[in-house]
Amino acid sequence: MLRRQIAGIRGAAMMLLLLSGLPLLAQNTATGVINATLVNKNGIALIFDSDPGGLALGAAGTSAVSADFGLISAFGPLSGGVTRPAVGPASFTVRTLFDVNVFQGGLNSTGYTLAANLATAAPIGLNYKVDAVTLTTVLQTIQTNGTYNIDVAHNLDLVVNTAAPGAGGPAVNTPITTTINFTATAN
Repeated sequence: MLRRQIAGIRGAAMMLLLLSGLPLLAQNTATGVINATLVNKNGIALIFDSDPGGLALGAAGTSAVSADFGLISAFGPLSGGVTRPAVGPASFTVRTLFDVNVFQGGLNSTGYTLAANLATAAPIGLNYKVDAVTLTTVLQTIQTNGTYNIDVAHNLDLVVNTAAPGAGGPAVNTPITTTINFTATAN
């Protein structure tokens, strides 16, 4: 009978230990620490957005977009988002609108200066303009008081000489591609 009582006591003790959640076996424990260093840098970023009155830009919302004017001429239909603000005896102009949005972080700057240039010289018979500025391969100021974090509309004009190819006019029926570089600098 004593053995039964001892066995019962042992069983009750084991049950209490199991129910109380106390570990019966030793646990292995490991700890670690990560020392993280962060250097907060200030800066600005420039993206292009499609303007409601202009072409739908390829890759809009990024810093590298494309604008496909489609077929252009001094007369006749143009692609949606392309207008023809001027037709003269020696040239015509086609235009689209595009938006520039410059974001800033960590700066005490209240605005930015926007500049642009052609990556290579314009093909013969063509001139590119952003707003009223005729672009060359030299960086030129487009805007000096840009506002951060909003879409700012700009005109992209292509002025086409109407002279025949070889006489000062551009090649016809040939796709023409030009790269325009933009630079935003915090004021």
